[in-house]
Amino acid sequence: MARPPKPVSGKTPARSSRTASGRTLAQELSDVLRVVREHSASFPQAADRTRISLSLESGARLELEVTGRPWTGPAAEEEEHVCLFHELVEPMFEAFASIDDLDLAASAKAGAQNLQEQFPNDVKFTSGRRSIERQASAMAPNVVKNRKWIEQTYKASPQRTALQKWVDDYPTATTAAAIAAGLEGVMKSWTEAQQRNFSRHITGDAFDVQPVAGAQGEKIKQAIAKLPKLNWHTFQEGGLEIWHAQFDT
Repeated sequence: MARPPKPVSGKTPARSSRTASGRTLAQELSDVLRVVREHSASFPQAADRTRISLSLESGARLELEVTGRPWTGPAAEEEEHVCLFHELVEPMFEAFASIDDLDLAASAKAGAQNLQEQFPNDVKFTSGRRSIERQASAMAPNVVKNRKWIEQTYKASPQRTALQKWVDDYPTATTAAAIAAGLEGVMKSWTEAQQRNFSRHITGDAFDVQPVAGAQGEKIKQAIAKLPKLNWHTFQEGGLEIWHAQFDT
């Protein structure tokens, strides 16, 4: 059973729910959980207790603790997509974002709102706008496992070529941190148009949706394909089940 979060300790109360970067606490937690969910193989898979400790701007600390049965692996039909709290009896929270938290550009935001209005109880957003740093961090663990992952996942473009070339040119960069730093360095030199050409997440023109099984899932897929100003969509990325939609401005 999940335990409620411990109260904020310290004598100084938190002045704001936003971090120094201007992002809300909910956004920061959502990002942490999204990374763990998307790259579950990189994290311990038999933990029966998870604790997250946060330092707030005020100097106070917030600790969240979740306990539950150890995760023993997904059922066969779920091998492509694993929820972080798959085995918890009473999960404390999920790594889903509100439309406002996605920080989308106008066309993508309108598409997200359209989809949520059609399926208010089923559509859960897992990713929206990403900074270059976050984009690099999201890609790096996949490159650790497959040095050709970028080439095999993204559409052909000069930007994809540049990123794959960096990976090929630096075979000694084998950790996620080293790879993320290298990829970030390449992407920082791009114009906004070049960023969009590689990944519309960077410019806020794309979002991902939690896959939904069964007949309802098929209805959602059909609705995604009909969204206004849709540029492209897919339900598979790099061998993983990821529901992705991107939009023209």
